Amino acid sequence: MSFQFIKTNIDDLMIIMPHRAEDARGMYKKYYERDQFFANGISSEFTESSIIYSSRGTVRGLHYQTRCSQAKLVQVLKGKVYDVALDLRGKSATFGKCFQMLLAAEDHKALYIPPGFAHGFQSLEDNTVFAYQCSGKYIPDACGCIQWNDADLDISWPILTIEEVILSEKDRLAQTFSEYYTDIKKIGEGERH
Repeated sequence: MSFQFIKTNIDDLMIIMPHRAEDARGMYKKYYERDQFFANGISSEFTESSIIYSSRGTVRGLHYQTRCSQAKLVQVLKGKVYDVALDLRGKSATFGKCFQMLLAAEDHKALYIPPGFAHGFQSLEDNTVFAYQCSGKYIPDACGCIQWNDADLDISWPILTIEEVILSEKDRLAQTFSEYYTDIKKIGEGERH
């Protein structure tokens, strides 16, 4: 099966079915090929690759960078996550809207998240392995976080009880989307993502 690029209801955010070949030996999967991505409107150059291991109920996000925002290409290698991308692009028609989807190792889907988004996910199984590539560079002092359970965002997280949700201190202390919006209005339109 060759690459498939599936548009979503948010401009530039795409679900990607990778190139796959299966036979008696197992499966070969290629989830990135620059020329195929470029031909489908994705020109981000990926410069960093990371893998995250998470326990069931772990929520990471919604993370973003205030400058030099990174594009991301994400997929699950083992287990299952509920993935969320929040559009923070100031001039976007979908500013403040969330895209939500289930990503599971067995469905082989990848998600391309362009620069200018906050991103987060919740692990739905123990020992979930989540892989992502990013463009640009991670800048620790430019990192921000919006509350994962902000009622204004209306995110349908599968695991909601506090006893089941595992958060970092940074994510526990994250700002609301309203606070984020107030901050960017102070900075001005020219410096938004």
